[in-house]
Amino acid sequence: MNIKFKLKPRHILLVGAAIAVVLGLRYIVFPPNYLPSEFSDARIKGALVAQKIVELSRGTLSRLSEVSRYDQERNTPEALIAISNALIANRENQVEAIRLSSQLNAMAENLSRIRPARARELATQAVTAEVALVSRLLYYNTYLSQLFETLKVKFDKPWVSYLDGQVGDLITKINDEAQAINELNKEFNSYMAEFDKIFAG
Repeated sequence: MNIKFKLKPRHILLVGAAIAVVLGLRYIVFPPNYLPSEFSDARIKGALVAQKIVELSRGTLSRLSEVSRYDQERNTPEALIAISNALIANRENQVEAIRLSSQLNAMAENLSRIRPARARELATQAVTAEVALVSRLLYYNTYLSQLFETLKVKFDKPWVSYLDGQVGDLITKINDEAQAINELNKEFNSYMAEFDKIFAG
């Protein structure tokens, strides 16, 4: 027994219109691409903090050069002043690193809301790289602080020979952390460049 249904043109138009409305609502309510404003805001704020960290780090390394120059000139008072200034700046850098961590946390909290999945995956990889960067930055700042403290003792007690070995060891650690930070920063920028292409249109 064959039963045939015949739709009238008017019914076909109604069904078509209903499908169009459903699909339209789907893309309005659940658009294929979605970037939470909270993620973007945290990213912008984080970039500003990161820029400040870069500037502070440059200043700290500049003071390290000053200390080296004063050491060669046997100008202990100026070297100690430069070391004190470097320690103050380094503490400020630690505070900024924690602020950056706070912005990364805000980005991480909004990862699940990002669409499409590829964009969410890229953002997750970027945030993971930057979290690792903050961890290495904290080590970097700690080693710098230890270096300046060691140099301070070295200037106060130039006859203590073992301090030279400590200075060399700390400089090696600082260079290792700086290299790791640069690599992680490249990773972050690479992931975010791909991420931005998805939302460029």
